[in-house]
This record gives sequence, structure tokens and C-alpha cells, in this order.
Amino acid sequence: MIELCNRPPPLRIVHCRVPKGRLGTLATARLIARLIREGAKDLCVRQKAIQIFRRSGAPPKNRWAEVCALFDWVRDNIRYTRDIFRVELLHTPRRMLELRAGDCDDMTILLGAMLLSTGHPVRLALAGFRPHRPHVYTHIYPEVNVGGNWIALDATMNRPIGWAPPTVWKRLHEV
Repeated sequence: MIELCNRPPPLRIVHCRVPKGRLGTLATARLIARLIREGAKDLCVRQKAIQIFRRSGAPPKNRWAEVCALFDWVRDNIRYTRDIFRVELLHTPRRMLELRAGDCDDMTILLGAMLLSTGHPVRLALAGFRPHRPHVYTHIYPEVNVGGNWIALDATMNRPIGWAPPTVWKRLHEV
């Protein structure tokens, strides 16, 4: 398995059009959910998550410690970097492990895939900040279910686990 993860994945670029506005945002959320589900099945993503558990000292079967370890690693090791001007990029989790840079959707894809690959239920939170633009979402972050409670995991800010940006509009999307 080590050799498999050290080999670069085949370069695959998919270009697709999504509608503008709210419909485009929801289409993008569906693409992000799909990338999380597919990434959770990538053994390299799972291997990295388990490596993070071991390095952090998260005890086996301690779901909270595992979530904290993955959240802290993404927040501390992935550089927030905006997309190409006027182009929405979505990176696979494995590509994010190579780049170690991306925007909110890329960090959501990586963290969501690592969580899902290790048995943690995940959903997406779409956030909107403009009071006069109903349901216009400009930010995304994952939420994880631990002990029946959904917890925000916005790794784009140097904030603790559970912090979520103050939003005017919020929409949840299943993974």
C-alpha cells in the first residue's frame, strides 16, 4: 500500500459547467459531496488519516480525539489559497495531500474524506453572509456527528473546533 500512495495519481481534469447563482452553488455542493465520498474510498487518504491519529496520540475508539486530530492537522497544514481568478477549482483529497493548499471547498473535501474514511458521519454547511441576497452561499465547511451532535469544522480560520462563521443564511447538504 505504501508504493500505491507514493505513486502520483493519474492526472485527470474534469471541466464542467454549472449554472450561475443559487443553482450553481447547489450543483457545486453536489460535486463536493461526490468528491468526499470518492476520496473516502482512496486508501491513501485513509492511510494519511490513520497516520495523523497515531502522531496525535488519539486513543483507539476515541471518536472525539480522532475528529480533533484531523481538524487540527488540516487547519495547521493546509494553506488557504484562493482559486484561479473567476475559475472554481475542486481538488480531490489526494491532490490536496500533495498540494497542501486550497480554498474552503478544497479543505472541506479533504477533511470530509478523511473523516468519512475513518467512520465519521459528515455533512456540508453552506454559509451566506449577505442579508439582502437570500440564500446566496459563498462559504462551505464540513460538520461531523459525534455522539449525536453535529459539530462545525471550519479549518479555514485559526479558530477552535466547533467555531462556525456568523452567517445570515445556512443550508445543510448531505454527503
